Amino acid sequence: MKNLVKLLVVSLMLSACTTQNTEAAKERMIGFHPNPEIQELQWHLGTQKAIDRVIALDKEWSSRNFEGMREFFVDSVQVTDPTGKTINNFEEFKTGLEAEDPTISWTFQYAYSVDIDPSQGGEHVQAGFKVTVPGEEDDVTEYYIHESYYIRDEKIVTLSQFKQAIQ
Repeated sequence: MKNLVKLLVVSLMLSACTTQNTEAAKERMIGFHPNPEIQELQWHLGTQKAIDRVIALDKEWSSRNFEGMREFFVDSVQVTDPTGKTINNFEEFKTGLEAEDPTISWTFQYAYSVDIDPSQGGEHVQAGFKVTVPGEEDDVTEYYIHESYYIRDEKIVTLSQFKQAIQ
């Protein structure tokens, strides 16, 4: 009987902790999203680990180590560039990167991560860059790129890029 009472007390304590954690998690949920299947969920802050993956990817990308970038992506990565063109594999993405002008440079300006359901895995990392394209003589073109990454199990599943002119 004593053991049964102890078990009941421990169970109630664990239940209270779980309820508090669930309530705290709900309190930290913010915003809204378009997925009708999970309307009860909102955004949470993501993790530094997902942001660190994007930072590490940028180091490989800026050094033009395109083969080294492979480890960051699933083979069937879906990449949508600023013009709306979408590719569905790393090889095609890599080929496009290799064809880009090597004189283009950028400054990594920000990154943050949000997560719709931290219990399920996968995060949405948002990152911004100021891009500089040297032209003829002293002519330089600059613009902003915003990138939206969906990362699951430390691999980029989707990458969407958006371009904005600097006024």
